[in-house]
Amino acid sequence: MTARWMSYLRSLECTACGREFDAGAAHGVCPACGKVLFARYDLAELRNALVPEDFRSRSWDMWRYRELLPVRDEANVVTLGEGMTPLLRVNEHLSIKDEGKNPTGSFKARGMAA
Repeated sequence: MTARWMSYLRSLECTACGREFDAGAAHGVCPACGKVLFARYDLAELRNALVPEDFRSRSWDMWRYRELLPVRDEANVVTLGEGMTPLLRVNEHLSIKDEGKNPTGSFKARGMAA
């Protein structure tokens, strides 16, 4: 990881009841109704802070996009190098993401890391 660390995660919003929760607190589901929480980002600030060139010199793993992930503190990152798995084009209408290339051989590696 690099010295610069900034997540633009703003809050967690319930997809059912619309309530917002502090993204700094641990939530599995909405404490009010038990439904899925959606990560909300400060996209206006993010748009002004990053340009595509910022990503080009970074390591080739999912953490190259750290500002777009819901992790606020680099100390909380645990990684085996997951992410950046190939997208294989099968035909004009179908592509397959090869998550077997992750260190664990599973699509779950990416989600567990972030």
